[in-house]
Amino acid sequence: MGYAVDTAAHARSRDEFHLDLSNTVTRLNRIRSATRQRLANSDLTRAFLGSALTLVEERYTGGSFDAADEDALPLAFLSRPRVLRRTQETWPELVPTEAKFRDRWVGQQDFLADFISYALAVRHRHFEQTIAQWAEELTTPGHDFARAVHAVAYRGMRLMVDLPAFRLQLLAAASADDDVAADVLHEAIESMCRTLVDLHERVTERFALRMRPGINSEHVAMILQALAEGLGIRLLAGQEDRIFDPEHEASLLGTAALGLFMSLCDPGDGLSVEDAAKEFVRRSAPATTS
Repeated sequence: MGYAVDTAAHARSRDEFHLDLSNTVTRLNRIRSATRQRLANSDLTRAFLGSALTLVEERYTGGSFDAADEDALPLAFLSRPRVLRRTQETWPELVPTEAKFRDRWVGQQDFLADFISYALAVRHRHFEQTIAQWAEELTTPGHDFARAVHAVAYRGMRLMVDLPAFRLQLLAAASADDDVAADVLHEAIESMCRTLVDLHERVTERFALRMRPGINSEHVAMILQALAEGLGIRLLAGQEDRIFDPEHEASLLGTAALGLFMSLCDPGDGLSVEDAAKEFVRRSAPATTS
């Protein structure tokens, strides 16, 4: 699809976040909780996980891998030797060794489970930071509201698919029968929803908008999130030209967001969505003569 990911920029972002990984990286080989939490936040643990994320970014954006990996199962390319080698290249000062890797994760599945949790945590923190910045565009006086909504939706969709962690979220969804994967997916979805709720509340407050009876910010956020993720799957399937309008920095998500604002906001009639729909059809229906 040709999306470009600035791996160095993502690495800088990860460093800036300083995420507390004590409740994210939970498959470490430690019995005592306090010891496990300290190890989760150690520099070398972060380096191993960061190296794996870099490898995923490279794979999904045209990086070079052995031809034998092309038909491998998802994430099979994140082998211990490959992650270790990348960590040794990037963080030699931490003296990464296979023994230290095995000291943390006894089995490869333990590492992959922690890696998916880590990647999703990084992704959603990045979204929170970015959407908070874009919210300024939607609430700045003098801006064309419709154009601002389109711009934010367009960039948000681009960001969502640019980040390989979106694919990892799909993998987590496919593995939701696993308790750890289910918990990770639940928190990922809730994190994004909270971010969108905050964005919606800032917009409605700025423009003194009121939702129709029975509708709240969480409803709007959940609908927008579902639309974005559904369109994201279509993007992965190569339908970019049906979703994006690069010339006008617009997208179907932006159109849907504007439609939601128009239909779910109360213009002063006090009607529910259902009653407003009935009234719309009544007014739109051609007049009949008896």
